[in-house]
Amino acid sequence: MTTDSDTEPCVAVVGSYNHDLSMAVESLPAPGETVLGGEFTEGTGGKGSNQAVAAARLGAATSFVGCLGEDRFGDAAVDLWDEEGVSAAGVRRTDETHTGVAFIIVGDDGENVISVAQGANAHLSGADVRAAAAEIRSADVLLCQLETELDPVIAAAEVAADAGTEVILNPAPARELPESLLSNVDIITPNRGEGCILAGHEPGADLTPSELLSALTGLGVPRTVLTLGPDGALVDDSGTRTAVDAIDVEVVDTTGGGDAFNAGLAVARAEGRDLADAVRFGCVCGGLACTDFEVVLALPDRSAVDARIGE
Repeated sequence: MTTDSDTEPCVAVVGSYNHDLSMAVESLPAPGETVLGGEFTEGTGGKGSNQAVAAARLGAATSFVGCLGEDRFGDAAVDLWDEEGVSAAGVRRTDETHTGVAFIIVGDDGENVISVAQGANAHLSGADVRAAAAEIRSADVLLCQLETELDPVIAAAEVAADAGTEVILNPAPARELPESLLSNVDIITPNRGEGCILAGHEPGADLTPSELLSALTGLGVPRTVLTLGPDGALVDDSGTRTAVDAIDVEVVDTTGGGDAFNAGLAVARAEGRDLADAVRFGCVCGGLACTDFEVVLALPDRSAVDARIGE
């Protein structure tokens, strides 16, 4: 990791791009219920792309490795990364399927439900990742999620481990993870529901954060960050535990909060901060991202984060 403050932090992101189709509603529909919606927006998204854009806005030299379709949604992704200064040298385009699409419904309280059609994200392979290995080897931190198949994530973590690049895994959406992946992960960042699944429980299991964190340490990853939304995060750094508070914000839409948090954590680690301090930085990024609609629009830049920390 970078420790010289004069050296630009470098973050590589391997993951998904989805074109977001979002609708605001007064309350989220129950199964079988139809509700009338309000504002409709169309924009760029996907956990991997969001995290790459967020990292670039926070001042990191950022590269993205992923797969797009040969369609207008894929063109929008390329335009976005060019505008935000994200290197897309490791992105492959395919005519076998469409670019990934996400349907998002956001309630008045800022909570959301999301459904994703993977499209080209499911075509990202381990071979694609290995072809882009230079992007990972040159980075201080690799950031991955689980909106692709597991093979490219496993390959990315292997390349990073061989190069001495720190690996952060945001296990979303949660699923059972093989030892071949976990053995190369340095930091894992589940939220409460994801943590329950990873620990072998139902998503809504009645566990305290401390109990859940204890269960997660059994995965064998040396550092675990359990994110708790408005309650901040609980950190286990090789057995040392720290509670980190969230910042107080007026929540408008929580959709991009987790992506901003993970990007902030990755950038802070690439800058050489210790884990607890990096999580504090990430919590500020995540909180600020919840104060506006549209994920990419809401992702904070470095000046906004530094100003909030200064307060």
